[in-house]
Amino acid sequence: MTKISNRLTAIFLIIALCLVINTMTASAATIPTPTIVESQGIAYNTAAFSLQIPMGYDCEIYRATEENGTYKHIDTLQQSAHLIWEGLDNGYWQTDCANKKIVCLRSDDESIYIFYDSSLKFGKTYYYKVRFIEGGSSGDFSSVTAVSPALDGADVTIIKGYANSSYKPKLYWNGIMGSQGYNVYRKESGDWKRVKTVKGARNLIYTDTTAKKGKLYSYRIRAYRVANGKTYYSAYSKPFKVSTKTPTVKGKYSKGSVYGPYLSIKELQDVKRAVQGFKLNYIKSGMSNYEKIEAAYDFMRNTCAYAYAGWQYNQANTAWGSLVYGEAQCSGYARGLKALCDAVDIPCYFVHANSKSLNPNHQWNQVKIDGKWYIVDAQGGYFLVSAETYRFTGMRWNTKNLPACKEDYFK
Repeated sequence: MTKISNRLTAIFLIIALCLVINTMTASAATIPTPTIVESQGIAYNTAAFSLQIPMGYDCEIYRATEENGTYKHIDTLQQSAHLIWEGLDNGYWQTDCANKKIVCLRSDDESIYIFYDSSLKFGKTYYYKVRFIEGGSSGDFSSVTAVSPALDGADVTIIKGYANSSYKPKLYWNGIMGSQGYNVYRKESGDWKRVKTVKGARNLIYTDTTAKKGKLYSYRIRAYRVANGKTYYSAYSKPFKVSTKTPTVKGKYSKGSVYGPYLSIKELQDVKRAVQGFKLNYIKSGMSNYEKIEAAYDFMRNTCAYAYAGWQYNQANTAWGSLVYGEAQCSGYARGLKALCDAVDIPCYFVHANSKSLNPNHQWNQVKIDGKWYIVDAQGGYFLVSAETYRFTGMRWNTKNLPACKEDYFK
């Protein structure tokens, strides 16, 4: 009886072992093979690639410096480990992979996963492949994708430009991380010509001293970086126009102006040229009043920083501070927005808080869009809101001579 029992036990063990082996083989066979959908260099030290990951699978990431070289496991997205995803403003969710070398973004509907590797050297090409893991079993590797860090993953953007008091175009742009400098190109008619190489990643302002008065110029900029004796370039910025003609925009540019009661005529003319630059580049034919005020609001938010040093420095409480110097306090933001609105025919009031306010010194605007009035506070970040909504900030003001702002704007 004992011999039979031992024999049956042995048989059951063999059967069980076969079942385990078959189960493992079947499990491995059912693990899908990933496909890398797209890959791109997006910064001087960063590459990104995307793929779809079925629910329940971990994803191992391997990298090499030669296509047929040795691939090293650098990180794993462990979905089985109950990851914490952080929501982003663009509708994606972000988390670190297990070794914290790769960052992963996931679309809100979980249809696409994007992996970012920011540990790369500029001027080199890297090769990636991935595979899915489930319960200790590995699937087949994806095809290999090749990626090189690049400057052209991001564009230079000229954000502001106008002719200075000497009628010389002055340009401001957003830089690209990892650049070593910028080439500035100009066109009046005919071909683009490089007029300046601005060296240094943080030098983001250029004045074209070779320009002539009475002209309309277009400019574009691209970043560069040198690696291994070769120069790499970003994509060109979008063209940006600067007029060196006498500005013709509408507005209040006489002494005592709402744009700055104590500004000199020269400073007011600086404001006028800056407003001209805004209108030339941000206002297009056929735009609605909503699109115009949105452009003006975004321009103020993107080109002006808060003047923490105080209102008494660099005309920070005037349109000169916000539109020319690029730093302002609330009054400078409001006066600057008023100048932009006047130039594009949007009815606009400059409004000052009263003594009952949480901040009696605060200032903002009221604008008329589609026959109705709304509050805009470019410094505070409020866009086309009602008086009721704005009062939640603690602001109070004299409404006797102002039109009522009865509702928030819904596009």
